[in-house]
Amino acid sequence: MRPTLLKHLLIVLLALSTVTACKKDDFPVKDADSYGNISYFAKASGSGVERRENKSDGTMNTVAVEWSSASIYVEKIAFVGKSDNLLDTVIFVEKNIDIFNADALAGIIKLPTGSYKDVKVKLFCLKSKNSDLAFDLKGTFRNTKGGIDHVRVGSSFPFEADLTVTDITINPSDEYKATFTFNLDKVMTGISTELLQTARSFNQPDNSLLYVIWKGGSDEEPFYDQVVENWQTVASVVVTKQ
Repeated sequence: MRPTLLKHLLIVLLALSTVTACKKDDFPVKDADSYGNISYFAKASGSGVERRENKSDGTMNTVAVEWSSASIYVEKIAFVGKSDNLLDTVIFVEKNIDIFNADALAGIIKLPTGSYKDVKVKLFCLKSKNSDLAFDLKGTFRNTKGGIDHVRVGSSFPFEADLTVTDITINPSDEYKATFTFNLDKVMTGISTELLQTARSFNQPDNSLLYVIWKGGSDEEPFYDQVVENWQTVASVVVTKQ
């Protein structure tokens, strides 16, 4: 066989093997040509955010707390959605957010343009290097005797809130707003006034009691698991076009 002919055959075989390999591999996800900006905000909601004159009822399913302060330390937010383009984005926030500061800008998210279905959002919270807690809530409630006591709910342990957005359409020329809302009425779901008064407590200078549901170590903390489970319904997110 002539050297020139042999060289041509080798080139053809190499080309065929390359085509075959491409067919076996999955098609690569198309990179987005452009991105849209989403401003994201965090705020508290619920009747407990404002002062209430509720009388105590030990038979209530959930204690009525008037929250006076609330903050969360958000490490990152993850978006995963279905589209022609892959929406699999993690945004590092690393910020302690006062959710009583209504509509305070928390940051800007850049997402690939496109229409996405069944978008899953994960909110990751943890204790910061500056000792900000994953969540830290303080408030008061009317005890079973009619007096006013204090409550603090917090954690230095990381936790996730799994959220869902039904669909998002991102166009490069539009501005969007993502509002993360925390319904504080749901923080203590399933914990009645009577049950709360069995939690750890400390005497206060005004002769009231401070009840604490706070975890920072390996010890078991009454009601802590219930509070963390409640966060799956406390947090929600809505994306709108401005």
